[in-house]
Amino acid sequence: MLRCKLKSSGLTLIELLVTLAILTILMALSIPSYSDYVHKNKLSNLTRQLVEALTITKQLAIVRGQRHYFNMQIDNTAINTFESCWVISHIEHCDCLTSHVLCQAQYGQVSAAITDIELIINRTSLSFSPLFGATNGASYQLSLGRFSTKVIVSTQGRIRVCMVRGESAIYGDC
Repeated sequence: MLRCKLKSSGLTLIELLVTLAILTILMALSIPSYSDYVHKNKLSNLTRQLVEALTITKQLAIVRGQRHYFNMQIDNTAINTFESCWVISHIEHCDCLTSHVLCQAQYGQVSAAITDIELIINRTSLSFSPLFGATNGASYQLSLGRFSTKVIVSTQGRIRVCMVRGESAIYGDC
C-alpha cells in the first residue's frame, strides 16, 4: 500500500512574524509622508476658503454699494493652540470669537473656529470699498507643519496666493 504524505499549506509562526515585521517597517516609513499629505490638504482647503471669503466680501461691497469689512480674530493665548475665525460684515469691528449673534444679524457669514493652523495677519479688519473693491491692503499667512501659504490683498483689491514654505501644485513660490 502506498502512502502519500500531504504537506500542510498553512503559515509557520516564523513566516507570520517576518511578514508582520515587514508591514510594521513599511507603515513606519509611510507615516511622515501621510502626515505631510494631510497637513498640505488641510492648509490648501483653508487657504481656498479664505480667498473665497475675501472675494465674497469684495463682491458684496460692490453690489450693495456700501463698505464691507473682512474681520479676523486670532486667539493664541493657550500654549501650542491657535483658534481663529473670520466674519464678513458691514460693521467695522465685528468680533467672531465672542459675539456671533451681532455679526450674523448684520450679515451672516461667520467661519467656524479654525484650530491647529497658525495665522499671522497684519490687519484684523480689511475694508472693501464699493468703488471697484479697493481696500486698505492686508496679508494673511497660514502655517501648518512644514507648509505655509500667504494670501496677499493689494490696495486695488487683487487677491494673490503663494507658498512661503513647502511645495504645491496649486500655488507658486512667494
